[in-house]
Amino acid sequence: MATRLSKDELIDRVLRAVRVCGWNALILAQRHPAKLSIFLDERRQVVLVYIWNLTHGGFPRDPNELRIQVTGIDRFVEEKGAKTLVLGWSEDEQVFAAFDVTKHRRSMRGRSPSLQVRIEALKAAKKNGFAPHHRTGISEVAIAFRPDFISTYVEELEALHLSGKHPSELNTLERIAAADPVEKIVDIPAGPRKTVLQKVQRKVRDARFRTNVLAVYDHRCAVSGIQLDLLDAAHIIPVEHEKGTDELINGICLTPLHHRAFDRALIGIRNDYSIVLNKGKLQELEAIGWDGGVEVFKATLRDQINLPAKREHYPNLEYLLLGQSMRGWSKSDLA
Repeated sequence: MATRLSKDELIDRVLRAVRVCGWNALILAQRHPAKLSIFLDERRQVVLVYIWNLTHGGFPRDPNELRIQVTGIDRFVEEKGAKTLVLGWSEDEQVFAAFDVTKHRRSMRGRSPSLQVRIEALKAAKKNGFAPHHRTGISEVAIAFRPDFISTYVEELEALHLSGKHPSELNTLERIAAADPVEKIVDIPAGPRKTVLQKVQRKVRDARFRTNVLAVYDHRCAVSGIQLDLLDAAHIIPVEHEKGTDELINGICLTPLHHRAFDRALIGIRNDYSIVLNKGKLQELEAIGWDGGVEVFKATLRDQINLPAKREHYPNLEYLLLGQSMRGWSKSDLA
């Protein structure tokens, strides 16, 4: 029997998911729907969250089908400037299923409809991060996703659900979902929504890159050793560069502070993986009186970066040289 959680526990699963993917959340209202503001840097979105447990329907229903039973509301609320999330949560699989609110705008007074998703979609999402499920009866695409993909889902939910209108788009979305983390699908069919699917693919790859990089660094900043759920997955060579990739060897786990210091060439990583401060940058900052806190900052730095457990996941030395030269370091400074 599927594990059932209380409504407060279900909302907590959403809040945890927001934090897991590196975003922050403020609770604006805790009724059902819960109203949240989720944000990262300048990106901010208000969401209305409806959520129920995903459970089996019982005999004689299909044992490979889970559902949410929509109860306790007359209709789904939609607000201008906010996105409405209709979610199911499987505590056993640790995966969400999201349904398209635009397909369920009818009044529910006097009835409690159920919304279904195949357990195969949940298992695929658990493995790959997310998975689309075409609900053929009402031509709806439900999206199953892991907690670390919730921000990607929120930002792109319209595009994800609309893919059901076009078989070629749904096929492309399924390929994006099943792709290897570093594989880039380039043969997206031409059409007005090609750019949308490319954007979805980029965000899916970003989410996978972050999850994988943080995991191999044991959720610990490479240069300071800090954990505290305050971490970024930084690309060594930016993805915009022709040699930029989503390989683990092109990633490094950093706190936002150390990420900025790395990007601004205040700190560097030598060929032996030792950490070096940019003396020229420090002198420039001292000259204009912006060197406050430098000793505190120095005290956060290790002598050598915290390296992944497996050698094949170490930062690539050629990538480090190129990426840091793009940020202003000279080769001799990093020798």
